[in-house]
Amino acid sequence: METPAPAEASLFAIARAFGRVSATSFGGGQIGAIRREVVRLTHWLDEETFLEVLALAQLLPDSNPINVAVLVGARLRGITGAIVALLAAMLPGFVILLVLGIFALGSHQAWMTGALRGCAAMAVGLTLATAIEMTAKRINVPDIAIMAGVAGAVLVLHLSLVLTLAIFIPLALVLTRPKAPAA
Repeated sequence: METPAPAEASLFAIARAFGRVSATSFGGGQIGAIRREVVRLTHWLDEETFLEVLALAQLLPDSNPINVAVLVGARLRGITGAIVALLAAMLPGFVILLVLGIFALGSHQAWMTGALRGCAAMAVGLTLATAIEMTAKRINVPDIAIMAGVAGAVLVLHLSLVLTLAIFIPLALVLTRPKAPAA
């Protein structure tokens, strides 16, 4: 099932792509930034393959963006690609956080609070935009009904997680069951 790496997936290109993500995105927004890099800009993965990599990354321990980077790097260039992607996904963000930490420790300056709030808002916005973009082609009426029902159960009725899951998992299984092929 190993597919050959595209010519443009050099180790330098992998390092540049994941380094850019690490240096310019924050928190949950990293998955959206990684998707933009590997699916839309470089075309290293198609949408379905990216979703498979993301699903696998969510099963593994550690942070999802790091797991996705390692899995993509390994898919493109083997163990060397995985190591390069890991280092590129970690080091720029780590250095930036160290520098921010120097300014932020013991400091209650308004500009630092504003910058961190801006980063958090960007991460939420990027995550929402990625979710909309990834699901726009796949969503249907039963999916919307289930999402609205869960949101109503939690936000309006204040149902517990256990009760919400007990109600909506069976309902989702019935409503989204694949149709039997015509004989």
